[in-house]
Amino acid sequence: MKKQKKGTSPVAIRELKARVAELEETLRAIRMGEVDAVLVSSPQGDQVFTLQGAEHPYRLLVETIEEGAATLADDGTVLYSNRSFAAFFGVPLEKFIGAPLQNCVSGQALEFFKALILEAKTASTRGEIRLSRKNGRPRTIRLTLSPNRESGLETICAVATELTEIVDANEALRVTETSLRQLSARLLQLQDEERRRIARDLHDITGQKIAVLSMTLDRLTRLTEQRNPEHEPIRESREIVTQIGEEIRTLSYILHPPLLDECGLASAVHWYAEGFEKRSGIKLEVAIEADLPRLPIDAETTLFRVVQESLTNVHRYSGSSVAKIRISKESGEVRLEVVDHGLGIKGGAARAKLDGSAPLGVGIPGMRERLHQLGGGLSIDFGTNGTRVVATLPIKKAVAGEAEGDESASSLSVALRSAQDARRRVLIADDHELMRRGLRGLIESHDEWAVCGEAVEGSEAVRKAAELQPDLVIMDVNLPGLSGIEAAARIRQEREGAKILFFTVHDSEEMVREIIDAGGSGYVAKSRASQDLIEAVRNVLGGKTFFPAAAAAAAGRR
Repeated sequence: MKKQKKGTSPVAIRELKARVAELEETLRAIRMGEVDAVLVSSPQGDQVFTLQGAEHPYRLLVETIEEGAATLADDGTVLYSNRSFAAFFGVPLEKFIGAPLQNCVSGQALEFFKALILEAKTASTRGEIRLSRKNGRPRTIRLTLSPNRESGLETICAVATELTEIVDANEALRVTETSLRQLSARLLQLQDEERRRIARDLHDITGQKIAVLSMTLDRLTRLTEQRNPEHEPIRESREIVTQIGEEIRTLSYILHPPLLDECGLASAVHWYAEGFEKRSGIKLEVAIEADLPRLPIDAETTLFRVVQESLTNVHRYSGSSVAKIRISKESGEVRLEVVDHGLGIKGGAARAKLDGSAPLGVGIPGMRERLHQLGGGLSIDFGTNGTRVVATLPIKKAVAGEAEGDESASSLSVALRSAQDARRRVLIADDHELMRRGLRGLIESHDEWAVCGEAVEGSEAVRKAAELQPDLVIMDVNLPGLSGIEAAARIRQEREGAKILFFTVHDSEEMVREIIDAGGSGYVAKSRASQDLIEAVRNVLGGKTFFPAAAAAAAGRR
């Protein structure tokens, strides 16, 4: 019996067949693409070998995506790039690989790209560059760079994303928003101009005619009372006319406060604050610098509207029982602050309305743009203990009235004052002919008085007061050129004892303070001219003052 050779035992044969089967299965898996890499153990340690073609699905994915992908050397040379990355830079792929990427970038983008490459050597970084094109608008590309140190090589992985459409859309949106803000500010300006025009028409046309009608009815009443003391229709008509005048005056105030034009921002804010306290119950502290200069009317109107809008928001949203208005001048600008001490703005909707991120008509957002157009700004500080609105405008003084000529008293005043004429002389300064005519009729219906002259502008009133030396000047507060308040102050500077009786459509406490500061001896509300004028003239010419009972308290405090 023969002996089997060593190594050919049945056990060894079975082991060999099993290993062959395993190798055949591995080969089949490799051929079918089911194996990406092979782990080989050796005395030097385990090693991983990537099989040829195993990365094909991933390469296919990178080649077909719209984002650009590339591998760069640490000096910016392109080691690998997909077609999208090369297309972003406008270079064919075959010329792109192996070339420095810096060659495809120019201008400010080049310096920025070099800084990105330098930073990407140690950490991931991101930035946007603007690439110019020969034909068409520039492209905006976002580059994301990351360091890569695998396989002993130091490279940079780069991903490029197209942002051109997003940037262009954002720019178009920004332009649209700017246009909307400018339109909002323009709407505010037109609204103020229209309000001022309607208010002035009501005051200068309708109100003046109503006042003249009231004075005429008063004269007619005196004439008819001598014959028929029981003539009720005329008295009733006069009362109705007085009511109509009051209603027109109220409507005029709502549209545009005459104090804003006649006396300036400070007086208008004081007047509005008094009314706001009564309507809302919110206690207001008003602090305005005494030497605040007059500003151009559009600047004063804009700041006044900020006060209105801010106080409206305090009343609606803050829950504060107190608020403060502060107007000061510093560093060549006027600074307006409206501060409340409520609960702050916690609700998102309310806060959005205040800071302009939600539609609020032309309110605060429109104010912000209007201030910007005038060279100023608006900021809103939201806090848990209240809200602070701050508006600033550069100080540009209002244009002064017309320069006056030589206003020294002349011999003409002596010639005009006849020794035979013992009547007291009155100068009327009002820019409305109907009103001057009505005033003249009332004055001259009393034998002891005579109208010595008329003026239609503030500077003319100053000049004629110096020439004619009247015993009394009846001065409209709202005169063209120099306002009545300014004209009165100049008349008093030249002749300290001059008696001035103001004629005004506005009889608030603020107006009384302005009249007293200008040296006025009293005032007559145009709505009550037929009832009060004669008594006022008699009091002032007699060395007394005339302030209606409604404003007497304000006069006393001064």
